Amino acid sequence: MADIELRFHRDMLVLSAPIDYRLAERGVDVDADMEFMSLFEDDTVSDLLSMEQIAGAACLVTNTEGICRARLAHRRMEDAAADIASSALAAATGLAPQHVICAIGPCGLPLDPSDEASLERTRAQYEGAVRAFGGAPFDAILLDGMRTVHDMACAIEGARRATDRPVFASVTLGADGTFDGAPLENAASCMAAADVVGIRSSLGIDALTDAVATLARVCTQPLLVQIDVAQPTEAERRMRKLGRTIEGNPYPDPDSLADAAVALRAAGAQFLRAVGEATPAYTGALAVVCAGAQSVR
Repeated sequence: MADIELRFHRDMLVLSAPIDYRLAERGVDVDADMEFMSLFEDDTVSDLLSMEQIAGAACLVTNTEGICRARLAHRRMEDAAADIASSALAAATGLAPQHVICAIGPCGLPLDPSDEASLERTRAQYEGAVRAFGGAPFDAILLDGMRTVHDMACAIEGARRATDRPVFASVTLGADGTFDGAPLENAASCMAAADVVGIRSSLGIDALTDAVATLARVCTQPLLVQIDVAQPTEAERRMRKLGRTIEGNPYPDPDSLADAAVALRAAGAQFLRAVGEATPAYTGALAVVCAGAQSVR
């Protein structure tokens, strides 16, 4: 795998979509069984990642969002983190992608930002999650979905203790474009120590490009945008065929995501990812726009 840092501020790159939606379509209870899928259905995981790669994803993202020890403890799997990480990495690296990114989600511990002991427990959760990947080959860590600015700051600090590889950090914006009750330009400060700064959002394209422009103004790092898509209902599909706008669902099909990719690149995004109810077709729409394109910042 090439050094992903060498591509910062250069190549437009697409990350693979999460596989949980497609697993759910197959009847998997992803909330309860995702870690078991990594351990015992690794061929299925590899097949789903392969579809993302074929669609054009340059960066394969592991299905390890729940790897923090506190979350695994709910399934009595707290001692299985290294095995889960190894299996998930093998599923991705076995496809020989350009890059592999290891995803880590919220640890789930209650966090009191006024209590140093609480902050340290949270940092230790993320440090342990990164260490679970050991010395295996991967390009970067993706810290995704932390619910508060303090949780994200702890996640980055913990990850830094465990690896010198690049850290991607991404927060989920609310319907009003804020994170943890703060405007994006203020909330972005919690990701200042990350190598790549990102947002996840289902906002319409105008609001989403405004958010990216805000990040481009206050951050010097490359920018990641995770576009939260929802599959259209039958009524929405009929409306789309008639060329009508679907209120509340700005990205009902891959074509709409391709249009968004053009605008997001122009606003300053370098890394793009379809999330939510995304399929390889959505990843492919992003990849078509990004193929051979350079980041504008």
